[in-house]
Amino acid sequence: MPAALAPLVAQWNANARLRVGVGVIAAILVVYLVLVGLDLRAARATHLAERQAHLQRIEALSGQDAWLGRAAAAATLRKALDAQVPSAGTTGLAQAGVQTWMRQLTAAMGTGVGARTQAVEQVPGTDLWRIPVEISGPMQPRAVLQLMQQIERYPSLTVIEQVQVLNRENRTFSLTAVAYYRIATEAPRAAP
Repeated sequence: MPAALAPLVAQWNANARLRVGVGVIAAILVVYLVLVGLDLRAARATHLAERQAHLQRIEALSGQDAWLGRAAAAATLRKALDAQVPSAGTTGLAQAGVQTWMRQLTAAMGTGVGARTQAVEQVPGTDLWRIPVEISGPMQPRAVLQLMQQIERYPSLTVIEQVQVLNRENRTFSLTAVAYYRIATEAPRAAP
């Protein structure tokens, strides 16, 4: 036995409380490790049951023929939505087209109502571009509703993002609509 361990062994042999304390600590560690193991086992069993239930749901759905019909309906809907998105040569042409349409629309609403286009931005991950337009001015709430209906009936994809009727006395409103365009990519020009 090494000389450095001799004092520790002597204390171990001489002190019964030290032996009992170390035994209690060892028992606590064993119980703790058993509890941790049981918790891990329960967590894995729960996870396995969830995954099996998910697999059963997927297997039940995969046997249905309705998915083929849904896929065809989704493809038809996608084509219909794509048909509602007009194309333009550049973002400037698209913005000008939206601005012209909005000005014609607001001119019929009366004086004081104006339309102002905002910065054009590309929808991430797509070839679509958002063209936000803010329309504001004095208008009766019923006329604001009619304006919203006209915007919704526009054949190109246009979404109303925000509407505020500020108060009844002044009868002012603010409306933000977003028109979507597909911009044709320009071919690179050859150097002379």
